[in-house]
Amino acid sequence: MRGVLVLLLAVAAGCTSWRDYVHNGFKVGPNFCPPQAAVAPCWIDAANANVRSEPTDAAAWWQTFNDPALNALVCDAYRQNLTLRVAGLRILEARAQRAIVAGELFPQTQQLAGAYTRNGNSLNAANTSPNRFFDDWQTGAGFAWELDFWGQFRRALESADAHLSSTIYNYDDVLVILISDVATNYMTLRTAEQRILYARKNVEIQKGSLRLADVKFTNGATTRLDVTQAQSNLSQTQATIPPLVALRRQAANQICILLGMPPHDLEAILGQRDIPAASPTVVVGIPADLLRRRPDIRRAECDAAAQCAQIGVATAALYPHFSISGTIFYDAQNFKDLFEPNSFGGTVGPSFRWDVLN
Repeated sequence: MRGVLVLLLAVAAGCTSWRDYVHNGFKVGPNFCPPQAAVAPCWIDAANANVRSEPTDAAAWWQTFNDPALNALVCDAYRQNLTLRVAGLRILEARAQRAIVAGELFPQTQQLAGAYTRNGNSLNAANTSPNRFFDDWQTGAGFAWELDFWGQFRRALESADAHLSSTIYNYDDVLVILISDVATNYMTLRTAEQRILYARKNVEIQKGSLRLADVKFTNGATTRLDVTQAQSNLSQTQATIPPLVALRRQAANQICILLGMPPHDLEAILGQRDIPAASPTVVVGIPADLLRRRPDIRRAECDAAAQCAQIGVATAALYPHFSISGTIFYDAQNFKDLFEPNSFGGTVGPSFRWDVLN
């Protein structure tokens, strides 16, 4: 019998011996092992004087542009973006689910009950009680506790912990994308403004060239071809301005959406500024750090860990479930006698359930 039990435990744990099962923490299913990723020892452009391979804190990378307007937009997006708020609420949801799973480690059923009944017996029935009318007072508690014999609940808790970490990294991933989109659209807006400024200056210059060509043609110093060419150049330059204005408006509207506000003109908020200038040197850090600080990769690893723990939960369903259940109660005809020692009663005992054909 002992050998059968040892074999059952070993097979359930996916191990080859009782010692391996104990080493596995009395839990069925595999333990998660983070996968190894091959990374280059250095950056391809490590020899470039403008690239520095050293540890860096890239949490506030947009501040390297030293643009107050960009910094203000990032702060507003962090406070107001709706998608980021949803990701934050997912964390609260995962925390609540984790607490529910942790509660399964304790008695799964805990009930307090109480009742009062007024009873009346028929005098014509067999074995009639001498008291035709009597009261019955009851109060008690019942519990049922399925023991975590195969580590099912602990595996579920591991999965919930990994899922919670995944939602946190998902929040970080949304935040990274949000700030990146805000900065990208801000750069697009400033670039469009600069291009519009240059195009309008070119229009003024080409208008002067057109006037000069027209004067020369009037005085016979040149042909109609120079006037036509000057007019064509002016028209082409003027035609580039409306698409640039539309590009600026699209970038401004996208920034408004990222900030969680209706699209409107941001000129009063952003004002007129030059295109932010990047630092002449770039700190790229260590190649392996690129993987460590990417929240989407960390989230994928946590998702894999959560699913690995679910293997143990599913495996535990193949084996017997051991439980302890019981009730304690007080039962008396008169309320004044309800809590006397002679009114006490109860049951307690172990049980098991095994879905052998499932």
